[in-house]
Amino acid sequence: MAQLDVDRFFSRLEKLHSHFVKHNPKVWMSADCLCLNRGPVDDESTYVKSAVLHQWIFGYELPDTIILLTKGGDFYMLATKKKCDFIREASEKIPKNSSIKKIHLLLRNKEDSNAANYDALWKAGGLGSEDCKLGVIMKEREMNVASGGILGPWEAKLTEALEAKEVSLVDAAPGLSFAMSIKDSDELELLKRSSILANKIMKHGYIKKMEEIIDSEKSITHEQLAQIVDEILENPTKIGLKVTSDDVQSCYYPIIQSGGKYDLRASAQSNNENLSHDIILVSLGARYRNYCSNIGRTFFVDPPKKVSEMYELLLEMHEACLAAMKPGNPAKAVYKAAVEFLRERDEKLTENLPKTLGFATGLDFRDSTFLLSPKNSVTIRQGMVFCLSVGLQNLTLSDSDRSSCSEKSPVKKLSTYSLMVTDMVAVTGDSAEVLTKMPKNLTDVAYKINDGEGDDDDESGAEAPAAPKGDAELARKLAKDNQGKGTRTSSRLARDADTIKETQEGVAERERKQILLMRRRNEERVKELARANRNKKDGDEENQAEELEAYKRTRDYPDPQPNQVKVDMANHCVFLPISGIPVPFHISTIKNVVMPEADNATLLRINFYTAGVALGKEAPANMVKLVQKYAPYASFIREMTFRSLQSHNLTVAFRQISELRRRARARELREQEEADLVEQEKLIRTRNERVPRLSDLTMRPVVSARKTQGSLEAHSNGLRFISTRNEVVDIMYANIKYAIFQPCENEIMVLVHFHLKNPIMIGKVKRLDVQFFTEVIDASQAVDNGRRSMYDPDEMDDEQRERQLRKKLNGAFRDFCKKVDLVAKKNNYHLEFDVPYKDLSFTGNPHKEMVTIMPTLNCLVNLTETPFFVVDLDEVDHVHFERVTYMSKAFDMVLVNKDFNKPIWRVDMIPNGDKDAIQEWLTDMEITYTEGPMNLNWKQIINTVKDDDRFYMNTEEDEVTEKEAGWEFLRMFGKDDDDDDDPDEDDSEFGDNGGGDEEEEEEEEEEEDFDSIGDEEDDDFDGEEDLEEEGLDWDEMEEQAREDDRRKRRMDEVDDSDARKPKQRETKKRRR
Repeated sequence: MAQLDVDRFFSRLEKLHSHFVKHNPKVWMSADCLCLNRGPVDDESTYVKSAVLHQWIFGYELPDTIILLTKGGDFYMLATKKKCDFIREASEKIPKNSSIKKIHLLLRNKEDSNAANYDALWKAGGLGSEDCKLGVIMKEREMNVASGGILGPWEAKLTEALEAKEVSLVDAAPGLSFAMSIKDSDELELLKRSSILANKIMKHGYIKKMEEIIDSEKSITHEQLAQIVDEILENPTKIGLKVTSDDVQSCYYPIIQSGGKYDLRASAQSNNENLSHDIILVSLGARYRNYCSNIGRTFFVDPPKKVSEMYELLLEMHEACLAAMKPGNPAKAVYKAAVEFLRERDEKLTENLPKTLGFATGLDFRDSTFLLSPKNSVTIRQGMVFCLSVGLQNLTLSDSDRSSCSEKSPVKKLSTYSLMVTDMVAVTGDSAEVLTKMPKNLTDVAYKINDGEGDDDDESGAEAPAAPKGDAELARKLAKDNQGKGTRTSSRLARDADTIKETQEGVAERERKQILLMRRRNEERVKELARANRNKKDGDEENQAEELEAYKRTRDYPDPQPNQVKVDMANHCVFLPISGIPVPFHISTIKNVVMPEADNATLLRINFYTAGVALGKEAPANMVKLVQKYAPYASFIREMTFRSLQSHNLTVAFRQISELRRRARARELREQEEADLVEQEKLIRTRNERVPRLSDLTMRPVVSARKTQGSLEAHSNGLRFISTRNEVVDIMYANIKYAIFQPCENEIMVLVHFHLKNPIMIGKVKRLDVQFFTEVIDASQAVDNGRRSMYDPDEMDDEQRERQLRKKLNGAFRDFCKKVDLVAKKNNYHLEFDVPYKDLSFTGNPHKEMVTIMPTLNCLVNLTETPFFVVDLDEVDHVHFERVTYMSKAFDMVLVNKDFNKPIWRVDMIPNGDKDAIQEWLTDMEITYTEGPMNLNWKQIINTVKDDDRFYMNTEEDEVTEKEAGWEFLRMFGKDDDDDDDPDEDDSEFGDNGGGDEEEEEEEEEEEDFDSIGDEEDDDFDGEEDLEEEGLDWDEMEEQAREDDRRKRRMDEVDDSDARKPKQRETKKRRR
């Protein structure tokens, strides 16, 4: 049963009412109220204004209905009971601040022939005098009078009142057009889908059929071909489009013209003459959920040079018209732009322009209020959608123009011809967006069939000085190459070039989106960082250094023996004798303790943390803060050395101090490990009903050192895993950020994975990712090409069992996920399982091993191998592609974290063939990316970015000097790879020649470079090129070595812990 969308109903009814009140004198002819009547349904009157209005407001047509709308906001509807019930829900849910005050539903009354209802409407409209103006749809009155039913007598009553001068009628149709002209976001989305539908039917329906006809030289009339296209429009599944048939219809019967008889009007029709293989004009329109779209193209078979040049001129005129379709311009500015363009080229061609260049469209296919004509002064506004139809009609073709054509070509018989290009255009913020993306360049619509017989070969490439460069030159070159070879080319001209150019257009469009996205993301990040800085200032007090206090009073000291070093293990203090007086030192103040080899006496050296010296990584965080706090005005003890002829006391002290330092260090590490742990709520077990359960699961990571197997249960507020050793792990629904279900499709396991908001302790380690899986086959068998079992006589049975097992496990896990989802919703938790997109997967090396990486709705993951690779896309600030060159066969991908204190994510050795798909996916996910030819020093870059408060702003601190905002500075890498004028370009990480000011040139260069990129996509994976382990660069290692030398000169000896550090660095150097 049909149901009214109440929110949309009030949104659009309020929009209509406010427009009626606000623009009443100018647009609505000073009408006092509106009477918007819908007569009976008529298939031949699809686009009558009342039908369009009903579809716009109600989403359905309500035939034989009277609607009255007053200035005060009273809405009256006279209809049958079923239609009144349809609207009744809205009458009970009028928004508080709505301009619609009340909805009055009048039921049809057959007993008095609706006399009482008519009187109620008459009174509500204030009718009864000639001064009262009633807004009606004038064109539909005659049709409504003859309809009978509810509407017929009412229209008769209005006619009588008009003759008696009891009422004045004015036309409300223009006002309705204005009210519905600016489309909301839902309407724009439907128009985009409708345009895509028309685009695909033209590309995969009409063009394919036309090529078959031209190839086979089959005779077919325009009417027959139009019938085939119309059937595809009514049923797009014929070309493989999975669209519900109830949602699609054709706007009009397709128009196909050829053979010299052309009509560029929207009312043109296909005739019964045979299709001629010369200049073919095609127009078709599709409706998706009643929203209309239109597309038109001109196709050429063996086009003469004159026709090709004229078509290129038409495309340039099309661009000029698009440039004029800006918010604030009048509709006639589009026609004026075409006229001015032609006057610059050839003023005589202005006579060949049609009367209009298009019209506004939407639910109404052709809204005559918004014609793109030379006299229409209606203002174009943001949100309007037009059908832009640019054409030149009745152009002449002389004998000399046709001389280069083959005698076999039908073009030889043409004396006049017409050209036309039609597109759907949406008026956006400051420009026009073409919704029908089908290419229209000459190389996309021209076919070469017959050999040329003239001597135009020498002229085709040398003349045409006024013709534009680019596609025209390519078309002339291809035409010249094909002439004189005696071959018949029945496929599309330059089909391979067409595929490359289509991909190029996608790359250019993606780059344009990235530029806009970069700007928007920079603005968002400035706001985010401003909020974060405010919160950081609020939390600075919590980050203050904590004073050390081991004893409250001196009498709490233990009783140390004089002139001896004593360690108080309980209070974490070391008593050191200074001038015979024991002085306590907290263990956290001691940097290290050294006991050199004994000689005549035993020595014990104690080094302390002091200002002016590197504290080291093992320094307690609180001690670092204390040193920074007291450094400006306090004096520090750097070291103390004790000497004793008896070694016992100092040896014991050395061991105790070392042990106490180890304990303090372990305690601090444990506190840091548990610092961001959030106390979890207790699991509420489900009772008195069946609990969803998955058995025979393996958990990763393991609870203890051994493999953890058990079962997973879904309870009221969380999941509980119970191992076979009675180990329990609870995961609360409220703590699950992302839940992922990965079926075993070409994998050795089926799994569910949980990425958590806050880490939980598993064993003695905190974990953000927990996974439960079941292996389908043993991993060792998965790579075995031989017989998997010496006792299995028939491996086909084994494979069949494996397929059945995969299907069974997938079904069991999928059912469990659905049940968990239901349990969570039942208890007011939101939990939804994502499934990785297998078709977007690619191989890469995130953790020193080549794995398959797949995106999900919110993450980029590899869940099969450990350690898990899970990147939360909400935490990704920017993506940069490294080693993108024409010579390399693989590239690296760096994902920068929004929190610059956290490390970046890397995926190395991704095959070049996956780059375009990854970049397309990143653009869809609204994540910015750049690319460059080299590996960058990200540690240095992140440190620089972190210290730059104006990183995401496009000006320096003076707010005048412009700079590249955000990650735009990385655009310089790879931009000028083919620039022969500057071969010695600087390879620095930060440069001044970024592409921020030359966006259009950059896009053109990238499109030109695409040919060479495409040649590499099928190359094999090069596992040796640039495969380097990420580590310190040579400058950093040399600096560390110099620092080590300085430290050795300051100290006579180092303890065991310091002695191990240089060995670790040497190991890193060797590994490097």
